[in-house]
Amino acid sequence: MYLKKKFKAGSHLDIINGNRSNSMSKRSNSHPKFLFNKKLLNSKRSNSRFDFYLNKLLLKSKRSQVWVETVIYTLIGLSIIAIILSVAMPQIEKMKDKAIIEQTISALNTLDSKISDVEQSTTGECRVVPFKIAKGKIEINGLGDSIKYILEDTKLELSEPGVEMEKQGNIILKTDKMASKFKISLTMNYDVNITCDGKDDLKTLNAAPTAYKIIIKNKGVNSTDANAKTQIDFSVI
Repeated sequence: MYLKKKFKAGSHLDIINGNRSNSMSKRSNSHPKFLFNKKLLNSKRSNSRFDFYLNKLLLKSKRSQVWVETVIYTLIGLSIIAIILSVAMPQIEKMKDKAIIEQTISALNTLDSKISDVEQSTTGECRVVPFKIAKGKIEINGLGDSIKYILEDTKLELSEPGVEMEKQGNIILKTDKMASKFKISLTMNYDVNITCDGKDDLKTLNAAPTAYKIIIKNKGVNSTDANAKTQIDFSVI
């Protein structure tokens, strides 16, 4: 009986010791697993941080790439525009100068008509002619009895250089070669005595935003000179 109790008590202790040993074994076995899980968790956190910074860097890289591409495309676009303008602008300037020449020819024909009217009228008659000069200049030459329009530094080759040709009515057109550019002149010659403010002088009218008012007056013929011509006097206001 005693032995049985002792055995039972012993077996009970063994069971308790066995449970303790198993519990210790489980704890000892679970400790490395816990450390492993902790390391794994830390590793995942570090990886997530790495991924975050990597994504951030990639996003910055993409933004930088977009900015660089935008700058490159802008420069290419500006270069293309510059090439087009370098080709087109000279042609545009030629077209503008040609339009100015045509307008000036029309204005000179009107002026020539008024001069003829004044010449055929009585002494003291006068006419006022508005004259717009957009580009170039007008020379009223009392020394050579002529009126000339001059357009310099143009790329427009309006006629064969050095050759005079009649353009319209009393107008003589001439184009002169000036280095890489041209000078175009429109000349009207007269068989009258042209004066500027009563003198045989040269008056130059340059381009201006507003039209000039040219006053043309018949001052008659000098009776003391057998070869005298009708004096047509010009003044400008």
